[in-house]
Amino acid sequence: MILTLKIVALLSVLILIIGLIKPKWILFWMKQPDRLTVTALCMGLFMASWTGIAKLTLKPKEIGATQERSLDEQNELPLTNR
Repeated sequence: MILTLKIVALLSVLILIIGLIKPKWILFWMKQPDRLTVTALCMGLFMASWTGIAKLTLKPKEIGATQERSLDEQNELPLTNR
């Protein structure tokens, strides 16, 4: 799945380059394709693919004993680095 998302990310860059040169090749179904539409399409594909990669690969941080502090400990935390 991650490999598929990486391929989609690379394809979106390739589609962007081709679409900025000849938008008609990418948006063949439109009567008057423009570069803005190609850019928006590629940005959406790129962001969606990297969001999927991040969702599949990054693990959430575990809440450990070092992060949990009582109310008294929170009130006694030093505010300066002396």
